[in-house]
Amino acid sequence: MYRAVAQWSAKYRPSEPATLAFLKRIQKSYVVYGDMLLLPSTVYAAQYQEEIAGLRSEMLGDLYGLIAREMKVSHVATTKPIPLSTNNSSTNDNDDHKKSDANIIRAPLNFTPLYGDFGTSTCAADAPTAEDFEKAYWVTAKQNSIFQTWSPRWTMFSRGNVSEKARVLTLPSVLSAVEDGRVDGKGCSAVDLYVGIGYFAFSYLKVGVIVVVGWDLNGWSVEGLRRGAEANGWGVEISRQEDGDGEGEVAGGEGKLWEEGGRNIRLVVFNEDNTRASSRIEQMRLSGSLPPVRHVNCGLLPTSAGSWETAVRVLDEAYDGWLHVHENFAVAEIAQKAEEVREKIQGLVDEITARRHGLQNAGRRLVKVDHINRLKSYAPGVMHCVLDIYVSKYVPG
Repeated sequence: MYRAVAQWSAKYRPSEPATLAFLKRIQKSYVVYGDMLLLPSTVYAAQYQEEIAGLRSEMLGDLYGLIAREMKVSHVATTKPIPLSTNNSSTNDNDDHKKSDANIIRAPLNFTPLYGDFGTSTCAADAPTAEDFEKAYWVTAKQNSIFQTWSPRWTMFSRGNVSEKARVLTLPSVLSAVEDGRVDGKGCSAVDLYVGIGYFAFSYLKVGVIVVVGWDLNGWSVEGLRRGAEANGWGVEISRQEDGDGEGEVAGGEGKLWEEGGRNIRLVVFNEDNTRASSRIEQMRLSGSLPPVRHVNCGLLPTSAGSWETAVRVLDEAYDGWLHVHENFAVAEIAQKAEEVREKIQGLVDEITARRHGLQNAGRRLVKVDHINRLKSYAPGVMHCVLDIYVSKYVPG
């Protein structure tokens, strides 16, 4: 980076304080993924626009080209945090308006290409075609010895989650579930209700979970997961929205998923709303194609509350299980909020147990907070936390 800036400065000999400040800023906090370099979003913040205003587009293009050459990458871009709304300028407080504007697929709407061909920018994010996938630019990065692939124009990638991915690889509850499955010969599975490109799903597979079943609305994320799974040598079965209305057969059919036709199916992913997860999992259980579900990941911010009931339903009640609940909490209220989450999940567990086994058995499953992982700062005074919620197995009276 220093050489690129030095060469550009030798050519254009900048002397304006604003330009010098810009050049200094771009050399800080950049990150490289595969053959793509992301410049820090702070470089292009509103308060610094005058620093760039005096630079012609060809001058900036020359700078980004030099950066690409010296950093040995083919693409340069910048991005900002994923917006929760598709309309960042909206000031309408109407609830229906907010829902219609919600960025439910967590598309990287603030992604800005600076150098290189990032593919088309005009296809439908909610219904991409095979041709769209073929024309897109894809990045592959390796973290914790695991490959992950995504299309940066269309899919988010959070570098702040790397420590949580690593934590899953050594989490005692995951290791014990894997060992239990090895001993009893049944294996174990995990469910990820917001699977994305496989952020956490891949960690479960790496540590020995036999099968992960996931849901995601973003077709681009699902395609990135497919490509990443193949790079890691894991077979994947994808059910996309256009494949039907979700009422037909699910992946696996008769027999064990991971032995299907010798294809080593380790992931089953549904490109659809996760409200169907409970019925999908039940159908897979009835077919005998799914090992016991011991872990469920609920990884949506600012809150994953909408998935908690589904998460409780898909846990295999014959075994101890865990929910990994991602939430944003005010730093001063983390312990209090974690207990509130536990109480709500205990209520859901009691309600579901009562429906299955009668009201007299409602309190037979214990819910407790095993651990609170303070993952990263989300905003000033707000922490992205992951709650490891233990749910005991059902023991008949």
